[in-house]
Amino acid sequence: MHRPETPDPTNRVARLARELSLQPRLEAEVLRARRQFFGNDAEVAGATDRAREHRFAEWFLLERESEVLGAVPVDVPPFVAHSGDLRDSLAGAFLVQSDGAVTTVLDLQDDEVLELAVEPGMLAAGDLLVGRLFPTPGERWQPSAAAPVLRQGRDVATAFARDIERLELGRRLQQIELEHLLLQQARKGPAFAAAMPPAEALRPLEHLEADLEQLLQATGGKHSAAFLSEQLAEAERPGTLIGPLLDQLAFHTDVDLERAQRLLLEIWNAHHEEHEAPAPAPSPAPSPSLPPGLSLGEQLVRTLEEGLAQHRDVEELFRQIEQMAGIDGDDDDDDDEGLSEDALGQLVSAADHDLQEEEDAGDLGPLVTEYLWESRQDGTPAASTLSLWIELQRNASVQRTDVEAVESGDLMRLLLHVYLRSAPDERAPLVRETFAQLQRFYEWVHEVHEIDCRAVLQQCRGALLDDLERLSQASQLLSSAQRPTRPPGILEIEDLAGDGFGVSDDDGGHHWLSAGRDALAALRVGDLVLGGISVDGDARRLGGLVVVLPRDARALIE
Repeated sequence: MHRPETPDPTNRVARLARELSLQPRLEAEVLRARRQFFGNDAEVAGATDRAREHRFAEWFLLERESEVLGAVPVDVPPFVAHSGDLRDSLAGAFLVQSDGAVTTVLDLQDDEVLELAVEPGMLAAGDLLVGRLFPTPGERWQPSAAAPVLRQGRDVATAFARDIERLELGRRLQQIELEHLLLQQARKGPAFAAAMPPAEALRPLEHLEADLEQLLQATGGKHSAAFLSEQLAEAERPGTLIGPLLDQLAFHTDVDLERAQRLLLEIWNAHHEEHEAPAPAPSPAPSPSLPPGLSLGEQLVRTLEEGLAQHRDVEELFRQIEQMAGIDGDDDDDDDEGLSEDALGQLVSAADHDLQEEEDAGDLGPLVTEYLWESRQDGTPAASTLSLWIELQRNASVQRTDVEAVESGDLMRLLLHVYLRSAPDERAPLVRETFAQLQRFYEWVHEVHEIDCRAVLQQCRGALLDDLERLSQASQLLSSAQRPTRPPGILEIEDLAGDGFGVSDDDGGHHWLSAGRDALAALRVGDLVLGGISVDGDARRLGGLVVVLPRDARALIE
């Protein structure tokens, strides 16, 4: 019986990277990882350097702990099913010892001699191979097609081995550390050449379209491969078209969805990958002119107010609010240059710190990932909400990232965040749905893992949930097109009457504001109001966007 050949590891990594690119919830994390890996070259990397892009994919898939997935991507379903022996690969610096019929290299971190599965003469004794090796049958190792070679790199290898020995690491360097310490420095010195053939070439577009057409017609599908190819050529991102299309195919046909997804993605890459440089990362939204010393609540109101006045996109505004709350913060990248003990020590120390943080990251992230996978909710609003919860926990001043350590205030912060980021007429239903998602997750944790933390849900049923509809209604009734003449801030309602209500501000001032009867009926003494005051002669009222919150929200937004 003919045994199928094992797919080339370079192609397998590329395929897994493409599948990962279809996950919209990983977009922000991938951007952060690219800045970490490429440094100042992040914006120009891509089609200009396919080998570096492939090394980034290897690191992201095989070594880097994903904040969203809760583990290294290659260890997470569904990617683990296609990983095979990729997880047994080695990243390192390998000095070529012999270049005869069998090429051998010295692993500079383990002092082991390894045999390479390469053509004779491809590498010369004294060359330094920097990158990843994949295991092959016969106890040999195949270099990644993206692994570069420093020709006659004995001096660099000696310095590298000496510094590694002095540091007594107790672990292997990660691929990103090798990239910064050896390859970035090598690009500034003598040229280095790729050791292996270039990364996988794209199949001709017409072949891909023919395969897709054959697949669709075999199942009686009404879609045309040529038409789909045209749509993919115009799509900026493959997931926006491929996701809905796969849903249609799953519902109306019995097509092999995995093969269809692979072909569609290859067609998109054929249209975009070889002819277009990657689109630059979107520029951050313009920040409003915020004076120093504002609390988070005041910043939220000012950002919303000025953004709406400038007619900015609402979704863009909400993303900016998330960044203000610390949900999508980016770490500064270190610019480590040179192969010195100090530079190596600093980079390794930082990496060890990151590894320790990942080990201490708690079980909340992995539990959410497992729950979403088992309940088949990847890519759904529930996945986005629970991922937001994880990020809020990790960015809080007190990081409670174990499910048993989460407190009612943490859940209230999530609900409040959903409340603030939602459109005015959607606040109540979205907060209710978020609470229901939390209930379903906690029930699953109890049933599957026998961890009962359901009591914390009842403890967070404060005024926000109990008065949700009233607060949402009051927010809409008090908002107006009239711009405030005083800076927005947090106001606390002190008194209510038939013609208006009294508030106090954070500076100790007191104001009497006019309001309609319906709005007054929806307010309660003690409510907080995020908004600005508009003064027109002797009359004062709220102007612009207004958000009404319960009193117990103050501790969460200041």
